[in-house]
Amino acid sequence: MKKIYIDGPYQVSFKEVPVPGPGEILIKTEYSGISSGTEMMLYCGTFPNFKMKKWPQWKEYPVCPGYELIGTVVAIGETIQDEQDLHQLGSLQPKSTTLTKSASDFKVGDRVMCLGEHGEYACLPAEFVSKIPDGVSSEDATLAALGTTAMHALRRAAMEIGDTLVIIGAGILGNLILQQAKICGAGRVIVVDKDNNRLEIAKKCGADLTLNPDEVDLVQEIIKYNGILADVVIEASGARGTEQTAMDLVRDRGKVVIDGWHTASMNFEFGDFYFKELTVIACRAGGPEAGIPYAYVRWSCDQTRDYCLELLAQGKISGEHIKQSVFKAEDIKKAYDMIAARDPELGMQALLKWE
Repeated sequence: MKKIYIDGPYQVSFKEVPVPGPGEILIKTEYSGISSGTEMMLYCGTFPNFKMKKWPQWKEYPVCPGYELIGTVVAIGETIQDEQDLHQLGSLQPKSTTLTKSASDFKVGDRVMCLGEHGEYACLPAEFVSKIPDGVSSEDATLAALGTTAMHALRRAAMEIGDTLVIIGAGILGNLILQQAKICGAGRVIVVDKDNNRLEIAKKCGADLTLNPDEVDLVQEIIKYNGILADVVIEASGARGTEQTAMDLVRDRGKVVIDGWHTASMNFEFGDFYFKELTVIACRAGGPEAGIPYAYVRWSCDQTRDYCLELLAQGKISGEHIKQSVFKAEDIKKAYDMIAARDPELGMQALLKWE
């Protein structure tokens, strides 16, 4: 079984990987989605941890990228003997069960979306795997990975019904935040981006107002449209300087959620943070890990991922207007180079097709 590895800046190779062990699920890949933000940091060598070696993930090359994999279950590892004990944790309080999955929840032939890395096959524990509902295409199912991060950002923001939300960045993450914000009861959703094509897509997906900062004064336009600045701003681009833009666009005592990954240190005017008494909230990809008692954390990453797929099945979120570019898996370097060069022919999302 071959998987894609990034061996160094601008270097890609294919390597063999092992078969499933106890409690794991083997999945034959149909598509794997490229996460442009994360994978460009790895491919171009700009991921800060390569130098700092401070965080547990990706300290040095080689790295195995990818986390948006669609495929079919072809084998299930031997069930762990005490697997049933994972479903309940004791405490001094009344029992609080955990909503965990096991390999026995799946069967050969199931269509699944998982957090697998780019490869012919993925071999993962059950908590990283979700069944794809009937009626959801494989291409749309890849959106559930970033959809999970989008949903976690909205939960972190704790928006109230009727709130005005500004989203900075109209890529896939920003687009999925937009679609889910409408479900969450946002009164008005304003999308900010420098790419007018992406702003047009945002309009089709329900944005109430779209603004290009190269063409208008954002603060004036938001006040003219909304009466006051935004209640919540979610930064979903990772672009340098957008943290200050977010603070400029949020009202007094409003909230800023940082959902995009920033490769450089963040900088903002302390006075804006201080005088507005802002709440600035971090949002990590996917949200809390699986297996935490739901009395303490209701929406772990696996539960959120399942619900994103359910929303796709219901048509409440959709990839209808998100253009996808499909590459053969062996053309991964071509796909990476086009993304790095911001090739205008490239769709909003790049997928690898595995034969």
